[in-house]
Amino acid sequence: MDVKRKKIVYWLLQIIGWFMYGTLLFLAAYRNANNQLEFSIFFNLTLYLIVGILLSHLLRFLYLRKKYFQFNAPLLVSRIVIYSGIVSFTYTLINKLLFSIIYLTFTKWDLLTILLNTASIFVVFILWSSIYITYHLFEESRKKEINNLLLTKTQTELELQNLRAQLNPHFLFNSLNAIRALIEIEPTKAKNGINLLSNLLRSTLKLNSDKLVPIHKEMELVDAYLQLEKIRFEERLEVRSKIDEGCLYLEIPAFTIQTLVENSIKHGISQLIDGGFIEISVYRNENFCRIIVLNSGTLSKNIDLGIGLDNLKKRFKLQYQDQFTFSIISSDDCVEVAISIPANISI
Repeated sequence: MDVKRKKIVYWLLQIIGWFMYGTLLFLAAYRNANNQLEFSIFFNLTLYLIVGILLSHLLRFLYLRKKYFQFNAPLLVSRIVIYSGIVSFTYTLINKLLFSIIYLTFTKWDLLTILLNTASIFVVFILWSSIYITYHLFEESRKKEINNLLLTKTQTELELQNLRAQLNPHFLFNSLNAIRALIEIEPTKAKNGINLLSNLLRSTLKLNSDKLVPIHKEMELVDAYLQLEKIRFEERLEVRSKIDEGCLYLEIPAFTIQTLVENSIKHGISQLIDGGFIEISVYRNENFCRIIVLNSGTLSKNIDLGIGLDNLKKRFKLQYQDQFTFSIISSDDCVEVAISIPANISI
């Protein structure tokens, strides 16, 4: 529902709700007037409804401005009661003042009557607040459900893309070809390569079901992948890793570092005749986890980095809204991808 339509529905419900309340007041006043229609009844009720609509709209403004529907239940209830009480007392005083001015009855102010009127309208504002807050809680819940569905869909696409990257014929051909070349001259290395390939595929399938994984689990997958790539690149690939111990149990979206490393191999190291290095750094900066992947190479304006990084940024947007940063810079024959996301602790 767009903003304009929401406003129309809001004002429509406001008018209908207060009209229904006014109808009840009219029936009560009509009965007290011995079933006789009087202009003063309509006039008084019109003032009641106008003041009620204005003050309930003010109450809505306060709830939205303070975002009280985002607090925990006991605090939320107490604030609803307090604000409804203040607005109810204000409602009673405004009506009393208006009627005193119109009917010149300034001497008929009675504290007990004011308190009774405040108590009666307090029930109305409590009901109004409960309906409005319930609606907002429902809307928030619906938005979160939609975001979760989008997150699941985007993650599935990323997981499938990563799985395809591991299983595509080119990757398998290079890996198996490197292993085959070692079978006769270095059978131990060849056996190790087969184990690495097997573990890599097994880890990929296992992480497919997880949205968030501890960094130490993610690094197990990355290490297996890099060891397998070192069989192919041999001395052309140098790997450096700087993972703060305090970050090992921080949770990140699955395949985050794996995607960055794979991108560095494909668009960086594999394009260099003499190879180069990949450096992975993870550290904590206050309440954020900082992930940096640095590799040899240059960043060309015409280079297509594929859908892996795009999907990764979409997942961050859904998972963390605007609480993340993502940057790619190139300098001194190196390309750096830096990510900063909220630090979630894995228990």
